[in-house]
Amino acid sequence: MMQTMRVLAVIISFVAFAQTSTVSLSAGVGQCLGDLATEELTVSYNYLQLSSKFGTTNAYPGFSSLFTTLSDDDSSKAHELVKFLALRKAPIMRLIKKDGIEIRRELAGVLDIYQGLTEARRQNKVVWEEVVRCHGEADNAKDANVQDYLESHLLDHHIEIDKLLADLEHRVNGVQASEKKLTTFMVDEELLETYGDRRKDIFS
Repeated sequence: MMQTMRVLAVIISFVAFAQTSTVSLSAGVGQCLGDLATEELTVSYNYLQLSSKFGTTNAYPGFSSLFTTLSDDDSSKAHELVKFLALRKAPIMRLIKKDGIEIRRELAGVLDIYQGLTEARRQNKVVWEEVVRCHGEADNAKDANVQDYLESHLLDHHIEIDKLLADLEHRVNGVQASEKKLTTFMVDEELLETYGDRRKDIFS
């Protein structure tokens, strides 16, 4: 319900801000940014799926809370991007891709924390690559404003997420098999202390 309300807020913001815009984007850049907004929302929903999986089935509250936080962050990035699109009068045919927002089938095969981190990192890379693609479109259109926005609001964000997930991957998997369960538990406790127990945000 919370995510649904956020998506509605994104759409409403797009309509509201569009009426006050003054500087328009090129069609190619605008559509690329629209596709990027879809990817941001998609990864947000997929992080929630991982949060649910590890907050219930596997009972790792720290990792569950990490994925909830990542979901909130990407949902917020999508919202900000839509406002930017509206302010720049983006000439796009649709805000959300025709295939919509989906829970990716790869999540069904995630059975442990390491696989979850690997899949989360892969999905973050998909969005990261979309940011780079849009940056290239803006470069071709000589739109420095879009390039600056992508660099300061999204590119650095997804690079930092990749670093975080890669570090957690290494910590969980870079130990002997006999130590993995204990190591995973200890990392989970650290994450719980950092993010708090956010499972109630999903299940309340």
